[in-house]
Amino acid sequence: MDPAASQQVTAEQFRLGMRRLSGAVTIVTAAHQGHRFGLTATAVCSATAEPPTALVCVNRSAATHAAIAGSGAFCINILRTDDAELANAFSGTQSGEARFRAGEWLRLASGAPALASALASFDCRVANRLDHGTHTVFLGEVASLVLGRRGKPLLYASGQYARLMPLAHGAPLPEGFDHWVDV
Repeated sequence: MDPAASQQVTAEQFRLGMRRLSGAVTIVTAAHQGHRFGLTATAVCSATAEPPTALVCVNRSAATHAAIAGSGAFCINILRTDDAELANAFSGTQSGEARFRAGEWLRLASGAPALASALASFDCRVANRLDHGTHTVFLGEVASLVLGRRGKPLLYASGQYARLMPLAHGAPLPEGFDHWVDV
């Protein structure tokens, strides 16, 4: 047996490895008892198309976690490349209502705030949840969708924000691809 394979992976090693996984940057929001809550997240993805369902992973120590659990709803706002400062505000540089001072925010049917300039905002009702370790995975059935203006998504890779860049059409195609597609 390979000794390296049997060693325990530390939390720090896991974080270092996951930083190599690129992800779209979102702001997950909720409203509860007259207050707005939100946090920056990359642990977001589609779960099923029928019924339309998305999932978010939220640390149980975050105030937004209690708001999602209490209200039974959340909104996933997909950020644009020019939203890095907003992502920073919701990732800890500001707290509470101060986070919502930047950007224009709409109120969705669930009560959750939606960023008016987001590429898309998914208004979700919690359909299921799974507590694991420090986080809760919330599965949310999408009750409504707001498609914003077109643009490029803000990405997070290697511990920093990044932009999506199209590959040059003159470059050779990677193996298994038969044509380039503009995004």
